[in-house]
Order: sequence, then C-alpha cells, then structure tokens
Amino acid sequence: MPRARTSVAVRDADPDSPDRHRAGPRTGYDQIVTDLHSAAVSIDDKDAAPGLLRLIQSFANTLSADDAVDLLATREEAAAWLRTAVLLPAEAGLSNSEHGALLRLRDSLRDILAAHTGAREDAEAAARLTKALADGRLVLIVEPASTVQLASAARASYAHVVASFAVAVAKSAAAGTWLRLKACADSECGQAFYDDSAVATAGHCSRHAAG
Repeated sequence: MPRARTSVAVRDADPDSPDRHRAGPRTGYDQIVTDLHSAAVSIDDKDAAPGLLRLIQSFANTLSADDAVDLLATREEAAAWLRTAVLLPAEAGLSNSEHGALLRLRDSLRDILAAHTGAREDAEAAARLTKALADGRLVLIVEPASTVQLASAARASYAHVVASFAVAVAKSAAAGTWLRLKACADSECGQAFYDDSAVATAGHCSRHAAG
C-alpha cells in the first residue's frame, strides 16, 4: 500500500480569503504554511517580513541575542510555540531528538541570516541548513491536471514542521525576498528583520538603525 503524503500549500493565500474555503483536499497541514496570522512571536511592523518569510522570521526570533530568552528551551516550550504557530497538532509533541534537531535548524537559520547581513557566503551554515531541512522530506507532486505542489513524504509531525520552513524558504527565495531577511548587527540585538531598503544594504533593525 503506498505511503500517504501530506500536502504542503505553496500558495501565498490570505487566511481570510474565501479561496481558503473552496472545496478540495484539505488537511490541517495545508493551513500551517498559509496561516501567518498565528505567528507566535511579536514583530515590529517596520521590520516584519512579507508573506511566508514571516514564519522564518518568527522562528529565528525565538532566541534573544544573549540567550537569556529562549522560547524553545525545553521540549514542552518548543512544542507549545509550534502549536501556537499552528505548526504542530494539539495532540503532538516532540521527542528529545526532534527537539535537538529543531534547535539545530534554528541555529543554522540564524547563522544564514547573519551572513545575509554581511552580504557574505557561509558554506558551513548553508550545509547545516540543507541537512536540517532534509528532515522535511519534500517531494514534488504532479496532479492529473498538470498542476504541481510540494508535499512531505513523511508521516511524522516533526517532518511536517520542517517542511513548512523549507517551503517558506523556497517560496521566499523564488519571490526574491529571502536575502532581505537579515540578523540585526547590533551585538545586543541580533533579531531577524526584513530589509526593505531600495538597495538592500541595511544592517540593523529599526530599533538600532543609525539616526
């Protein structure tokens, strides 16, 4: 019997749009990538990333620069954050290994965002992020009508969480916004912010921008 696949929505749908309620295959996971109103971290509107990229921004900002505040510090706290962000079913939790993998995913993302700030390459961080996102087990599904969508070939809840982040990164890169998500260069901040400047050279969030 073929393994069931859970669809991952790759459209930038408005959660309040009537289109969201059209007939067709629906799963709770479809809503994970598109329901951005449920972000679990408050973001200054001046720094907020557009579309799916805000999911990555919220995830990166679960850790403060000095590590004093970590919303994912324990398995229970991490699972609670993921549920608030509509990334994890209410009945699901995280194993020790999944919790560790989630923290490694966040660390690699934060390192990549720091590289974006300095307009530099970080091959080591890129390799770690690639490895961490592989847990999402994404595949491309071609429908009979020749429409395509990304899907996770895994059944585990954690794989679906990772797939959400992977889709958000992929869609943002395709939209040309991925490189504009950066980490504030202020040593006491380090929070993820969206650089909407004309030439994309900002290095600080709105709270620490010069002047």
